Amino acid sequence: MDARRNPYTPGAGTRPEALVGRDELIGHIDVMFDRLAEGRHEQSYLITGLRGVGKTVLLGEFERIAKSKNWVTQFHEVTRSSAFPSMIARLTRKTLLELSAVERAKDRALRALGALRGFSLRLSGEGLELGYDVERVVGVADSGNLQDDLTDLFVEVGETARECGRGVVYILDEVQMLEQEPFEALIAALHRAGKQLNLPLTVIGAGLPTLPSLAAEAKSYSERLFLFPLIDRLSPDAARAALVEPAANEGVAYSDDALARVIAVSERYPYFLQEYGKWTWLAAETSPIQVDDVERGAVRAQASLDESFFRARYDRVSDGERHYLCAMAALPKTKRRSGTVAEQLDAASTSLSPVRDSLIKKGLIYSARRGEIDFTVPQSDAYLKRRYPRLTRRARPNR
Repeated sequence: MDARRNPYTPGAGTRPEALVGRDELIGHIDVMFDRLAEGRHEQSYLITGLRGVGKTVLLGEFERIAKSKNWVTQFHEVTRSSAFPSMIARLTRKTLLELSAVERAKDRALRALGALRGFSLRLSGEGLELGYDVERVVGVADSGNLQDDLTDLFVEVGETARECGRGVVYILDEVQMLEQEPFEALIAALHRAGKQLNLPLTVIGAGLPTLPSLAAEAKSYSERLFLFPLIDRLSPDAARAALVEPAANEGVAYSDDALARVIAVSERYPYFLQEYGKWTWLAAETSPIQVDDVERGAVRAQASLDESFFRARYDRVSDGERHYLCAMAALPKTKRRSGTVAEQLDAASTSLSPVRDSLIKKGLIYSARRGEIDFTVPQSDAYLKRRYPRLTRRARPNR
């Protein structure tokens, strides 16, 4: 097939040509923006799921919807190195500068920028370059207590947005990377501005499956403020549509066997569907695509995934962490517990706790329930067996 016409687009956060299987959630988000714009309370969303299920793509779609409704959007990926107060200050500066362009709300926006000056001064002692010569608003967002100050700041932003007749949404990816104090502050600020004052300001986020428990630890009322939809692999029908629709737009079809094979090797994960679709397209010469094309493409797809999707994550682990991961990979999914992994390594569970906690912080594994652990990246067990056959064979899954 013509490589220039390849309709599949594997990439971090890259929107596929056919965004399928998420219509219900997208519809809920559309309604949420409209209700908030009318001053009605609506729970916001923190979507959760493994790597490769399309969370970042969905955040991009939510941003597109918000912009179509004339909302101010700020998109940011949280990292361990992110200084949350500085990050939120920069995003808020951009928001207020955009809102200040509305003439009837200019005075209100300048007051909010004055509050932001106080907020930023407490961070660095120097403050942000705001774009306007504004006086600090004394006593607003300048106490030094992050929760109180962020709440003041969100109220100022929300009131400015309401005066402009617009809404503001902070869209945050990798929310599980937030430390507890800033997570507490974020939830409290949104609770005050969005739920109690019904201002047109909200936060939408995405993260790993641990996100609901982290939010509950931060604030007990988080479950009343957010919905936590779990984004999983696509349904069989949606997976077929993700492959067939883009190909059909180029006049190309799949045989039934070929389609079934791509769905099987990708396990219906959106990112993997795009990767296997891309390489199958390049392996095929004529339409309809046949199962032999899929098999040839699958070799290159797996090599591409190993080199980029998997290796980029697993190259940054220590030797001890690598042994822990390989012991996990040797176990069936149903037996991946902290104690069972410790048995594989002939070690006490307590001695391995720092290793497990480090892998959780790096976002490579997660614990949905006490004692249970699993990979955040689908098909990690197969990859680790391919790359480290000696380490994974040393495990004793029958013990």
